[in-house]
Amino acid sequence: MSLLTKALNRILNWQQQHRYEVAHDLLPELRYSEIEEIVKDLPIQLPTEVYEMYPNGITRASDGTLYVGSVTSGRILVIKPRGSKSDLFPGSDEIFASTSLRLDEKRGILWGTSPDFLGVRDSNGKIIRRQPRIFAIDTRTAKVLRVILMPDGGFGNDIALDANGGVYLTDSSRPRIHYLAPGATQLRIWAENPRFSSKQIGLAGIARRPDGTIVVSMFSTGELLKVVPQSQGRVKVETITLTRKLENPDGMQFTPDGKLLVTEGAIASGNGRLLRINLFSSGTAPKPIETIAEGIESPVNLTVAGNNVWVTESRIRHRLLPGREKDIPNRFFIGRFTLLK
Repeated sequence: MSLLTKALNRILNWQQQHRYEVAHDLLPELRYSEIEEIVKDLPIQLPTEVYEMYPNGITRASDGTLYVGSVTSGRILVIKPRGSKSDLFPGSDEIFASTSLRLDEKRGILWGTSPDFLGVRDSNGKIIRRQPRIFAIDTRTAKVLRVILMPDGGFGNDIALDANGGVYLTDSSRPRIHYLAPGATQLRIWAENPRFSSKQIGLAGIARRPDGTIVVSMFSTGELLKVVPQSQGRVKVETITLTRKLENPDGMQFTPDGKLLVTEGAIASGNGRLLRINLFSSGTAPKPIETIAEGIESPVNLTVAGNNVWVTESRIRHRLLPGREKDIPNRFFIGRFTLLK
């Protein structure tokens, strides 16, 4: 058997085992170069957001509707179960990115984070970054309900919701987890700890169990931390020992059986992964890491329903590597995985 045949067989076996499929292709039929050719003689320069989706935030309603946000704009796409796509929200001066999305379906509220991750250039070519914020949008009317600025120069990254409609929010530039109580208009510090500190990008993904225990990821150092509420508003922070350090852990969600799913962004290696970890199994340390899929280009976030997982493949790695800024992908994808026990 040739090496090529062996490789193809491995790919087919992997697809059959994990039941992977490209659930949605998010770019129009024209390629970047084709759009450039069409508009080259126009007296204006189209912003890159016209043809770049760079999907990040993703969440799912109980009827199967997906909401997908963009890293580079505040655009929020609605994808119906049969595949039709439409814009819930086009983006605005107030909401210029949608890097995390979580749906409070009971109250009809879509929560998101809007950090100016890449910034914009002013007339002098200087990169200007607008103040990061979180937002709430009515899913029925697309009306913006709230925009709340991050305090103290913080960088809001990922969101988890509780059953009462409260919002937990990681801060990537301050060693904090914030909380927004139902009906509140200001964030308060829910947890602040030296273990959340980083010289680069700090806290990223967040997932919350029904018992109130929270797990967060440290993007640059590759650690997972468990945050357990204590009496009188205190918390206990513990490092979760794993069999290896993760490469840029980002979006996270718990599966119905209590295991943790993590997207591994892998900026340096480019080998993005979807991982599953049984954090709360008794008597096992360090915790083993199961690779559900690899070779994903910049997986950043995910949403879970039963045994199905949808992952946004942002393909934004080229924007983070020197000299690769113009290597704009021709397609952006949402991948769907079926988990096996």
